[in-house]
Amino acid sequence: MLGGGTLIKQAGLFGFGYNRVNYKFDQGQRWARFTAGRANELKRSAMFREDVSDLAAVSVSKLKVYVPVLTMSLGYVLTVLVEARSGLKFPGPPTFASGLYLNCLAVAFAFMTLSIWLCWHAAMRAQIAMVQLRTRKVRLPVPSQRQLDSARKILSTYEEQGVYDMFRLPFLMPNTGNTPPASDDEVKDGKSKKESKTGYDKAGLPGIGAKMKEKVKELAEETGGSKKELAHAARMPGTTSGVPSWIDKEVAARDDFPKASPSAFGNEAPPEPYEHFELIRQAQKDYWCAEAYARVTFLIGKMHLIQSFAYWLPIHNIGELGLVWGAVICASSLSAGVWIMFRMDVLPSHGGCF
Repeated sequence: MLGGGTLIKQAGLFGFGYNRVNYKFDQGQRWARFTAGRANELKRSAMFREDVSDLAAVSVSKLKVYVPVLTMSLGYVLTVLVEARSGLKFPGPPTFASGLYLNCLAVAFAFMTLSIWLCWHAAMRAQIAMVQLRTRKVRLPVPSQRQLDSARKILSTYEEQGVYDMFRLPFLMPNTGNTPPASDDEVKDGKSKKESKTGYDKAGLPGIGAKMKEKVKELAEETGGSKKELAHAARMPGTTSGVPSWIDKEVAARDDFPKASPSAFGNEAPPEPYEHFELIRQAQKDYWCAEAYARVTFLIGKMHLIQSFAYWLPIHNIGELGLVWGAVICASSLSAGVWIMFRMDVLPSHGGCF
């Protein structure tokens, strides 16, 4: 038969290994909970960041189409003004005739230049708003050093526990930590009593003896001597619920640092409507007017460009090429095009937007 010392030794080794394996398993579950929660939060933040990028890209994608068209149109204007104006190879037309298309070209050049500037301004403001929101407001939830240190546990931290927790024998020695408070639903159903502050904080029999008398007296006054509450205060093996002390410490840290704990306790889900939509809506007020007036000046510049061709081509056909019918066709078709653009894009009664 084993002697008393050998029995105590075997019991201590068994308790140490048993509690160490449980601690290792619990910490693995805690880390899995932490990584799963962070992964879900990262995905949600990525969706919010993508919303900001997509809303800002609506303006940028349209404006980057306008600018090349406007740039080529400016090239046409400069070509007509410099190299293709009437009177270079043949006798020039009357000044009032040349003034018609030259004035239209000058107006087209001015409005299209202004449109290019407004396009660049709106696109740059949209991109700046996107970068500002993505770097300052809609950021990735990178965990703090406190959260990482609290969530990442190594086996050496097991030895930082009390001696009682490391050598506790299952079913014979109760856990030292209090069970976490019940949920609101359990409280409403009457399944939970008032959160108990009973139990002992220090390990070992001296801790039990020091706390038992005080807690039994307090509960006797509150419950009228209920045996169930008295058993909970005494931490009787097999009759009281409890948790390892590290869980008690984690709950205390969660209460002390509600938004910095590894469990993200206190960080409620963002309410709807989401804040980033309101932020991008406020940011759009800085550039939507430039985008709108870029389209307005684009239309005016194009109308004057086409109207200038309606004046210049008849002069060129008649004065230099002798094509009378060509001059009539060019003047009538281009003037009709300007009228159709004004009717469809400007007049509200016919589908216009202005």
